[in-house]
Formats: sequence, structure tokens, C-alpha cells
Amino acid sequence: MIIDFTIGNSISFRDSQTLSMVASPPYNVHPDHLLDTPDEKLKLLKLAVIYGSNASGKSNFLSSLNYLKSLVLNSTKNKPDDTFNYIPFLFNKNNLKKPTFFEINFFCENIRYNYSISLDKNKIHHEYLSYYPKKYKRNIFTRDLTADDRYEYTLGTDLKPKRVIEDISLRTSKNVLFLSKASQENSKDILPVYNWFNSILSEQLDTDEMAEFIDIEDSNKKALLNFLCKQDVNIIDLNIEKLPFLDKINEIKDIPSEVKSRLLEDYKDKFSYKIKTSHKDNEGNLVTLPFELESQGTHKLFSLASLLLTNKQELTKVFYVDELSSALHPLLVRNFIKSFQKSNNQLICATHDTHLINQEYLRKDQIYFIEKNKQQASELYSLVEFDNVRNDRQNWELRYLSGSFGATPNLKN
Repeated sequence: MIIDFTIGNSISFRDSQTLSMVASPPYNVHPDHLLDTPDEKLKLLKLAVIYGSNASGKSNFLSSLNYLKSLVLNSTKNKPDDTFNYIPFLFNKNNLKKPTFFEINFFCENIRYNYSISLDKNKIHHEYLSYYPKKYKRNIFTRDLTADDRYEYTLGTDLKPKRVIEDISLRTSKNVLFLSKASQENSKDILPVYNWFNSILSEQLDTDEMAEFIDIEDSNKKALLNFLCKQDVNIIDLNIEKLPFLDKINEIKDIPSEVKSRLLEDYKDKFSYKIKTSHKDNEGNLVTLPFELESQGTHKLFSLASLLLTNKQELTKVFYVDELSSALHPLLVRNFIKSFQKSNNQLICATHDTHLINQEYLRKDQIYFIEKNKQQASELYSLVEFDNVRNDRQNWELRYLSGSFGATPNLKN
């Protein structure tokens, strides 16, 4: 479960901005929208929805969450001269020389963790991991860049074996996260955190990934067809053709031999998929279509289904989705939101569907806004921060569209 996520000096975010999944009182409003935690005093939200004008920073915020995940999972692949995808806030010259900052608080295996990093184009400046094994904070490790461009480590007493960990720290390059390196070498104290980023924090699956999910087990296909039927999508069957990815690579012409060899090695165990959907015509005859001919809305539902169907371990997964409502009818979006909040997962998403700004679908603390200030810096804030928003029949959507909460386009005649 994610508790909160903070970014600073990243893309359109100049100052540190935090999205919190911590529920605010009263807890008797949509109690089914809340998750219990190992901390009996802390309840977390299942869903947070972000609103804002086009180019306000919604996608930037969600992509930063994905970027942090990618850093944790892939930084050990960096070669010595590889650089980070460092994009500081560009509208203030002072920010151009400052590192980007990320911090995330979460529960992993019923223990609370705090992880933070800061980096520039070439190197990690700071990395920190702590946890609360018995409700009291304990340091796992701290890594700081010193004035002479070396790293100083503070290793917690729980991190063992000490000599092995110290050796790993000496072999961790400036463009590699210590969390990633220690996990790669199977540090039992750090590996659970790496696994959390790998298997708990997740985007929606793309079409190929969903096809693979369907292909693994027939019950997966039945569950997906049942989901689509409930959304009024009249697909009665799905057929999956599994093709070695090597076939696609071999079809590519005019590719350098060394590039082709590397691709063949990297994708030797990968597959691509062709999906065909089956419908009935007005006489009851079966009509088969390639998936490419299905509507954008069907493609979107196919992908969103992964948020409800792919969690076989019954763990609380954390999903993040940009443009949740694109290509979907508002009633389908509402139905999906209701279905999702019956699960034990979490979702952070961005949308322009203002119909959801409504007490029937969301709590006040589940609604966030992003707006750019006069300095072009994105600022994130919650509906909870407005004192005059009531939980009765007050029309939140109308108030948002009339500008009461900001985060709307500044239209000119």
C-alpha cells in the first residue's frame, strides 16, 4: 500500500509536492473506499483522482512515479557513462543546478518503509531507506554525496552481513541506486523493497500483456469476457495467437547485424500476440474481427480490466493510470470506479471526467487538483483543503467548473 508520494524539481514541479493516500476524518463517509493498515490509527484511500487543465502537470506527476519505479528496477543496467533522464524545473535558473527529488512512503509485507532519492543528470546525490519494524523508525541505509564527490554511507545495525553490505556499497556506481545494487546481490533486508516496486507498483497492462495474461489460464479469459459483458461490450469470445518475437525481428530489413544479434538475444524468450474477437451478427452467426478493428473504448476497457483481474496473489497492488476516461462513456467510467473501490487495491489516476467530482462516487480526500502558478510551476492540492465544501448535496462538480477550486483553463474571449 502506498501512503504518499512526493516529487520536487521535476519537470513542471519546482517545489516539493505531495499526494497523500492517507484518509481524513470522517471515516464513516464511504467507508468502503478505505483500506485498513497495520497501523490501527492510519486508514488509506483506495483511489485518488487528479484534475487539472491540459498541460497543468497531471501526466508529469504520474510519469514521475513510473520513473522512480524504473530507476529502482533498472539502474543496475547503467554503464559507467550512462546518464539519467534528468529534467529539472526549467523556468527558474536556480533549479537548473539542483537535483530532482523523489520520496515515497509505503507498506511492504505489513511494515512501513520510507525511501527517498535525489539525482542530477550524472549521479545520485542522496539515497535513504528506513522502516518501522516495531512502530519505531530505524535507519536501513543513508547514502550522501560529499563535497569531494565521494559517497558517505550510514548503514543501519539491522543491515547484515556488514562486510558484504559494505563491499556492495563500494561497488555501487554513481549512476546506480544502492537499493538496486543490494537487491541484485540478494540482500535479504533490502530485497522486499525492490520486490514491492517490481510487483506491487504497477501501470495498467498494455494489449500484449493482457493477451499473455489471457493465454496463461482459461479462467483469466472468462473473467475478462465477464468484465466486458458488464460494460455492455458484446464480445462473446477471444482467440489468442502466440507468436515468437524472434519472427518479428527476423522480418526487419536493413538492420545492422550487431543490433539484430542483440535484439535476438534480448527477446529470445519473448512472444507477441494476435487477438481476435468474436461477435454475433443479427442472425446469430459468429463474426470474427482482428482486435485492431475494435473501438478505442474497447481497447481502453481491455487495458483497464488489468486493474481488476491480474492480482492473483490477493495483495494490495498500487496502480497508476493517466487519462483514465479517454475514449470511454462517462457511465462506463463511473461503473469502473465503483467496481475498483470494491477491490483491495489502490489507484492513482488523472482524468477530465468531472462527473466523478460528486459525493456519490468519491470522498473529498480522494479528489486532487493540479494547477500552474504564475511562475509556471505545478502545484498539487486536495479538495479537503477547502473549508466550505460540505458532504451534503452540494454540487462539487458545478463549483469546480465555475472556478471555485482552481485547476481549470483560463479561457479568453
